[in-house]
Amino acid sequence: MSVSDCFGLDDPESPLLAEARAGWERWCAQDPPIAVVDHLDDLRTWTARASRGDKDRMLAALAGLTRDDRAAVAALVWLLIPGAIRVADSLRDLSADIDDLVAGQLWIEASRSHLLSPRGIARAILATTHREVAATFGVGQLAQRRDHAWSRTVVLDLMVDSPHVPPTYDDVGDVEDGLVEASRLMEEALRNRATEAGDIWLLHELAIAAHALSAPLRRGRCGLTSPAVVDRVAETRPEASRTLRRRAAKALDKLGAYVAIRDDPDLVAKWRRDHPERMPTERELLEEEARFEQAFAKWRAERRSRQAS
Repeated sequence: MSVSDCFGLDDPESPLLAEARAGWERWCAQDPPIAVVDHLDDLRTWTARASRGDKDRMLAALAGLTRDDRAAVAALVWLLIPGAIRVADSLRDLSADIDDLVAGQLWIEASRSHLLSPRGIARAILATTHREVAATFGVGQLAQRRDHAWSRTVVLDLMVDSPHVPPTYDDVGDVEDGLVEASRLMEEALRNRATEAGDIWLLHELAIAAHALSAPLRRGRCGLTSPAVVDRVAETRPEASRTLRRRAAKALDKLGAYVAIRDDPDLVAKWRRDHPERMPTERELLEEEARFEQAFAKWRAERRSRQAS
């Protein structure tokens, strides 16, 4: 079985493919940026020859339709099948069911592609599919974030601007309450644009490093921006320590400002107006993909070394 077989898209009479073809004809009549070919079957050939800018415009228009049109999702999935097959092949040593897993994740990512930046949509979908499937098996930085998510959490006001000693928890219930509150806060802050996923990841990695190094809690934003901690995280990042420290401090300042107004609906509404949504740039997507590939290559090398010994 291949990724394409999971959708039945190798069959010219596939109901899903028929739905995508009918949708293509409908969209071409309504949306000129999509009308680069008369028939969906010719789209892969067109994308192989088109300029980067033309492909970006067409894919952005198609992705915009995935918000409420299943046929658009099907068309996008069909277009990306060759890339998804390469993703599955690169992960094949993880599971005998890798084609099913990649196919399912590809559909999920295609169905929310309307949220992506208009540049590099195909690359972003395939890269995210790769990371998400790998994370299912505990591989890569995304898996590390999930496995340890909030397992070492510091109360936000301490990270932001507090000289006090962090509280101690008397029982597991208190710890769980703290983790739930921290998770909710970060989710809310992300939704209201008070932080970004990349900054949450950075703060989380700094917290892990601070715990591992027993960083003093009274210095460097509860140890998060102390030199040793930042240097440890910088070993796995393309940015310099100074850049990471400045970015972490800025993220904490922004979170602190948001916490101060989060209980006032009017101020939260103003905050959202003052902080418009920002999609990741192509450079940020490429950097994230490069970090994942580096982590995945390291994991694969370590696995082969263990198998050989």
